[in-house]
Amino acid sequence: MRLTSPAFSAKTAGMKQLTCLTIAASASLALTLTAFGGPEPLPSGKEMKQVAPAPEPECFNWSGFYLGAFGGYKFASVNTDLDATGDWNLFPLDQSTIEDHTADNLNAHGGEVGGLIGFNFQSGCWVFGIEGDGGYMFLRDSFDSDTFANPTVSDKSIQQAFRTNYLATFGGRVGYAIGNFLPYFTGGGALGNIEYETRLHNVSTSGAGFYLSGDREDNDNFGWYVGGGLQYALNAHWSIRGQYQFIDLGSVSFDSPGTFPFDTFSTHSRAELREHNFSFALMFKF
Repeated sequence: MRLTSPAFSAKTAGMKQLTCLTIAASASLALTLTAFGGPEPLPSGKEMKQVAPAPEPECFNWSGFYLGAFGGYKFASVNTDLDATGDWNLFPLDQSTIEDHTADNLNAHGGEVGGLIGFNFQSGCWVFGIEGDGGYMFLRDSFDSDTFANPTVSDKSIQQAFRTNYLATFGGRVGYAIGNFLPYFTGGGALGNIEYETRLHNVSTSGAGFYLSGDREDNDNFGWYVGGGLQYALNAHWSIRGQYQFIDLGSVSFDSPGTFPFDTFSTHSRAELREHNFSFALMFKF
């Protein structure tokens, strides 16, 4: 006995044909859309790419404590005055003659040696620091007018002398590191001595008596300095540098009466000191 009728078989065969036609039509439609739309673009990488920040510039690490030793050349600009005052005003020609025979300056130059200690703080490539330096020098100069005649009073002679022995500075530094190089500016306070001595006296005492006016003053003066330099790191600890400083230590002055009975014939003495310091240092950073 047959389980299926001819009508049922025909119906089943028709449904199979309809299903095949539907699948074929869907595939054709998909291919058509793909052809008109073009292939899907490949990822270029730009969708996920982000702009990276600029890399930090490479620079040496200058932070920490350091100490060193230095040597250098110093030029001292010393402006000097020796004025005839008091009763010399009653003898203007002699007063002018005396002042014309004084030295306008006692400039000196020479070497300096010393040591230094400091500390640096660094932010990026910017370097901020404090430093103290102390040096010994022996700068001196002197002047002798020899004997000169005056219009009214007796012949005179003048001697002037200047010397300075030490300089100490304490101040800050600001620089920007470029690789192993550190250019910087510096400035702060300075302490040094100014010694100035003057003498105005008679050469011949015949009929005029003995006369001397003058004195010696040795002061420790506070002043200021500015400068700059270039430092180079040899390795993680050792470095070298060259530096220039302009130092102003002010002045020293004093008044000197004449010897009795010419004590009213006085003098006023003054010297001011400015220094130009060129130094080279070898330094060790901890």
